[in-house]
Amino acid sequence: MKNVRLIKLTFAGMLATLSILSFLLESLFPPLFIPGSRMGISNVFILLAVVVTGNVYGFAILTVKVIVGSLFSGNISSIMYSLPAGLIALTIQIILLNFSKRFSIIAVSVIGAVINTVVQNTVFCLVTGMTEFFVYLPYLALTGILAGVIVGFAVYLIVKYLPTTFLQKLNSQDKISED
Repeated sequence: MKNVRLIKLTFAGMLATLSILSFLLESLFPPLFIPGSRMGISNVFILLAVVVTGNVYGFAILTVKVIVGSLFSGNISSIMYSLPAGLIALTIQIILLNFSKRFSIIAVSVIGAVINTVVQNTVFCLVTGMTEFFVYLPYLALTGILAGVIVGFAVYLIVKYLPTTFLQKLNSQDKISED
């Protein structure tokens, strides 16, 4: 049982590292189509953590990614926009994954990306008092849909091609701790 926890923790640590690195790499490039729009590739590792290792690891990786990534990129103010948006979006994604079998991982990713965009833009407008930036919301939502499809498809492919013995080993702890 301790071995399974160690494997989960190690895998989550690897996902956190990959999430931070991809966040930092993406911050080096200019926004996609309009200011504030990014592809959010680092979210692949957060959603993958939720699907493979569990909700707690997903929240931990999200928090570490936002704080460490913002500190390393020199954009500390982004914590106040990214953290609430990420936490709300991830919470809704987890609810959809756990309580509804109707949504595919791609649909859950798209919903999370759009919610993240809406919350981030809303927090920005509230903090700055510049409500005219709500005009960007439909365009940011469109880029969020595109980003959500890409992230969701990547997670789908990774889970599909992860060795089933690895997935079974990670999920065996849940069965052991219930007994």
